[in-house]
Amino acid sequence: MAEQQHVPGSANRIGSTTIIYATLSGLAIGGPLLGMMGFTLLASLTLLLVASPLLLLFSPIILPAAFVVAASVAGFSFAAAMAVVGGSALMVALNNVRRGAPVAISRMIETMTESRQEVKEEWVDHGGCMHHTVEVLPSENENVVNRE
Repeated sequence: MAEQQHVPGSANRIGSTTIIYATLSGLAIGGPLLGMMGFTLLASLTLLLVASPLLLLFSPIILPAAFVVAASVAGFSFAAAMAVVGGSALMVALNNVRRGAPVAISRMIETMTESRQEVKEEWVDHGGCMHHTVEVLPSENENVVNRE
């Protein structure tokens, strides 16, 4: 068997026909893409030139309408979030009732009753303070300071 001599660069050499075919295929694919890109740019600029006076004329109507749409989307999103939270709370309450957690329910009722009593006592305290303040102030008929 005869040994083959290795010539540097001969294995990595690309033929001229390969280069020509690669260039032609690149032009066949890239040319229409470049043409479509130019057409899209031209169409966008034309539409912008046609639409800019209309946008300028109708901006007092379009801008508030956009704000109304944005506010309604935010409102509906908030309502949906509250519906999810309410549904989740209802499911937790139903699961507690189904599991039969009377201790937790009685504790919750007891806590609510205690809270109500505390609020009632605070209200009475504030009401008594207000009543006392009203009694301390002089009436309209009395002259506190005589400036004659």
